[in-house]
Amino acid sequence: MNIHPLFVHFPIGLLVAYSVLELGAYLFPALRRQAWLFPVNAFLLFVGILAAFATLVTGDMAEELIETAGDPNGALVETHSSFAATTTLLYLVLAAAYLNRIFDRKGWFTLVIGTNRFLAWGWNVKKYLAHLILDTWLLPVLALIALIGMTITGGLGAAIVYGPNVDPLVSFIYQLFF
Repeated sequence: MNIHPLFVHFPIGLLVAYSVLELGAYLFPALRRQAWLFPVNAFLLFVGILAAFATLVTGDMAEELIETAGDPNGALVETHSSFAATTTLLYLVLAAAYLNRIFDRKGWFTLVIGTNRFLAWGWNVKKYLAHLILDTWLLPVLALIALIGMTITGGLGAAIVYGPNVDPLVSFIYQLFF
C-alpha cells in the first residue's frame, strides 16, 4: 500500500511557508525585526524537516512498489527521488544553522565544552558557519534554492501521479528533465 501521499503535503506546506517568510524578511526589513520571526521560522523548519524525513522513507517505499509493478516511469521516479533528497538536505543545512543559533543563545554548549580546546574550536567553527548562513545574503539564497528544489520535486511528483501534461508548470518542469 502506498502511504506516501499521506505524508508528502506536510513538509511541502511547512517548508514552503518557511521559505516564503525567510524571503519576505529579506525583502521587507521591518518583518526581519519582528521578535516572533525566528521562533516561527525555527518551528516551521524543524517540523518540516521531520516531516520530510518521513516523506523520504514513504517515498522509498512507494518507489519499491513502482519497481515491483514494472512501471515505465522509473527514470522519472528516480529524478523525483533525487530532487527530494537534495531539497531535504538544503533545508537540513538551514535547520542546523538555526539549531546552532538556539544552542548558542541558551549558552548550553559553553557549559558542556568547558575548557576543552578541541571542542571549543569545533564549536567556534560551527558558530561561524551558522553566522555565515543566518546573518548574510546566503540565507535568502539558500531559502530560494530550496524553494525552487521543492517546486521541481513537486512538479516531478505531479508528473508521476497525474501525467506530464496536467498543467503548464508541471509540463515545463517535466520538459526540463525529459
